Amino acid sequence: MGKVYLIVLFLIIIFPNEIFSQIKISGQIRNQNDKPIELVEIQFQDKDSVIVKSELTDVNGDFKTSIDKGEYLILIKGFGKMLQKQKVKADQNLDMGVIKIFENQEQLKEVTILSKKKLIERKVDRLVFNVENSISAIGGDATDALKVTPGIRIEEDQISMIGKSGMSVMIDDKLVKLSGDDLISFLKGIPSGNIKSIEVISNPPAKYDAEGNSGIVNIKLKKAKKNSISGNLKTSYSQAKYPLGTLGGGLNYQKDKLTVTSNISYNNGSTAPYQEYTIYYPKYTWFETNKVRSFQNNLSGGITLDYQINSKTTMGLQYSGASNKPIRKGLNTSSITNNNFVLDSLIVTPSRLEIDRKTNSVNFHVITKIDSIGRQLSVDVDYFNYSADLNNNFSTNTSLPNGTDVPDRFISANNLSDQNIDIYSAKIDYELPLKWVNVSFGGKVSFIDNSSAVSYFNTTNSDPIFEPLKSNIFDYKENTQAVYISGNKNLSKKWDLQLGLRLENTQTKGFSETLNQTNVNNYLKLFPTLYLTYKASENSTFGFNYNRRIDRPAFSKLNPFRFYTSSFNYTEGNPFLQPYFTDNIELSHTGKNLYSSVYAYYLKNGFDEVAFVSAGSITQIVRPINFYTEKSIGWIESYTFNKWKWWESNNQLNVYYSQTTSDITNVLPNIDSWTCSFNSTNVFTLNKAKTIKSELNFTGKSPSTAGSYSISGFYYFDMGFTFLFLKNKLQTSVNFLDVFRTQKKTYTQSVNGIKQENYDYRDTQKIRLSLVWNFGKSIKASKKKLSNEEEKKRTN
Repeated sequence: MGKVYLIVLFLIIIFPNEIFSQIKISGQIRNQNDKPIELVEIQFQDKDSVIVKSELTDVNGDFKTSIDKGEYLILIKGFGKMLQKQKVKADQNLDMGVIKIFENQEQLKEVTILSKKKLIERKVDRLVFNVENSISAIGGDATDALKVTPGIRIEEDQISMIGKSGMSVMIDDKLVKLSGDDLISFLKGIPSGNIKSIEVISNPPAKYDAEGNSGIVNIKLKKAKKNSISGNLKTSYSQAKYPLGTLGGGLNYQKDKLTVTSNISYNNGSTAPYQEYTIYYPKYTWFETNKVRSFQNNLSGGITLDYQINSKTTMGLQYSGASNKPIRKGLNTSSITNNNFVLDSLIVTPSRLEIDRKTNSVNFHVITKIDSIGRQLSVDVDYFNYSADLNNNFSTNTSLPNGTDVPDRFISANNLSDQNIDIYSAKIDYELPLKWVNVSFGGKVSFIDNSSAVSYFNTTNSDPIFEPLKSNIFDYKENTQAVYISGNKNLSKKWDLQLGLRLENTQTKGFSETLNQTNVNNYLKLFPTLYLTYKASENSTFGFNYNRRIDRPAFSKLNPFRFYTSSFNYTEGNPFLQPYFTDNIELSHTGKNLYSSVYAYYLKNGFDEVAFVSAGSITQIVRPINFYTEKSIGWIESYTFNKWKWWESNNQLNVYYSQTTSDITNVLPNIDSWTCSFNSTNVFTLNKAKTIKSELNFTGKSPSTAGSYSISGFYYFDMGFTFLFLKNKLQTSVNFLDVFRTQKKTYTQSVNGIKQENYDYRDTQKIRLSLVWNFGKSIKASKKKLSNEEEKKRTN
């Protein structure tokens, strides 16, 4: 890689600007008598009002030039005066045709040469959904826009990408370090009217971290209105079994060179998830019910400051943080019956889990446009801190069928956990457009320090007794260095090619103080990417891509501590866990309102959490292990029906086959399945003013597999109404989620020949009322004239 850097540096220094990638613009100047005009000057002015190119028409009135991609104001000058102005968006070779000049023309004409964007576009390494052209997204928020984005699904207020195990969300190329309810609340504060487009990056290129077999959704916002202040206030109330409320808002400020954006959200209330767990032992059956009331008390927010130092350089500071203090009250009841369905014993475990979780994230970034031909340097420095204190109190009592307590079987305990994670990282990216290829390269370093401690106290008697064998202190460090290079080449008007290569070097060290055990793992891996697109016509584009990804285990999964939920059930980490790798391949077609994709992936050395049980013991131990290979092939079809103004229907079909091959078939068998999932989001406009809308959504999925688990099929309906008031500034909505209470799943796993079933219902049937008020106004700009204004002009 050192040689690559030297070569690139040599090219930057030696070659002049004319070699860099540019497009061609041509046209012809004629007078009112349709005769060519010679020696008319054509000037190209960029966004900074700098003339970057100038050409003269020839004897035939023709002009031709090459210029970098971008938006320009064309100034046509002749006869000692300005003749005409035209705005152009130069994103491909452009023939402006005949431009007529009238000799008595006194007023300047402004002509914008822009084509209306398609609803769905295919770029070389991503799919672009133009939100501003979607009827369904009008008057909504970012979650409404994501619901109708091809390849994206929102279930149980969780965002996922079809065919992927995870997903990251970015706003204007900046990662949003929120998840779960905090992420959903943040996205609900972004009006869909502020969103320009949503980029779906199913197989991220070499520029991005190779971590996780996941995709990226990049939400591109419209440019902030100059010299303005805007914001929103939002609130919602949900009623499932128990109420849950949310309150929040955001404020945006832009004046001169300073831009400030901020958001805050708070939710409080509770939900009531319910689980059933059944183990079919050879001689008896263990049936467990877990009734939970989960209290939420979450505060999150963030602020971003960007300052334009000059026309080429912008620097900024971003902070986001969250403080969550949930409480989980549970009642676990386990009944043990023999093969004749006669009750043998009853085990009751009440518990109370208190969590104090905090996250803090700081980002400093600088973006510098080195010149007008596209060379750009960006630097990011990040710090992230996560801390979580858990206090779990539980007691277990065993009784006979007649209600008599079993002697010496009552256990009471206090399980404590303290975790702190610090992550420091820095990266640099350089964009280098050359005449024959557009090159980008860069590097990143990250340092992770994770410390955790688990303590177990037996509180059966009046005095708590510390049990060291059930406690642990664990430290984990992970350092990664990465470099990448990527090249994009326009092969012809129809073909685009992009190649990339990322190299990551990782060193890990885990130390268990209690076990006096150290585990070290170092590995150097390459992650190639390839993208190829073919534009068959204006409304038909084919794409092919391949990439390789790595999934590293979560820090908690590496910690060999035991966390008890009852005296017969505990979860422990595995310090020997290894990362697994996934190879992804995809062939896609993008039409006017249609997106089709055939994809496949191969996952090797996968790890999953396994509930180990055996015929000779009633203890259940949940532990993650590497043990399987997974292969999958699938087909995605996404179609938007919008021929009628009053109805837009967005439909997604996914059919796939998945096979999990176990390395330990005597413990965990091979499993496979064909799966079909279908989602339909329908928005109906109920009045001419488009201020009243209704929504009817359906999601269904047949039985499937995930790792070592088989999952039952399910379906559910959502419906709602939206009303817009005060010139669409005030939005009120009522939604009915999981109308028929059918969003339930059963997870099945077989270990050592013993079948386990876990029935899961997340309290999804609810009614939600929400209100969002968007406001804004213009503010007076500073008009102070600097003393060196004339001198600065001479530098152009």
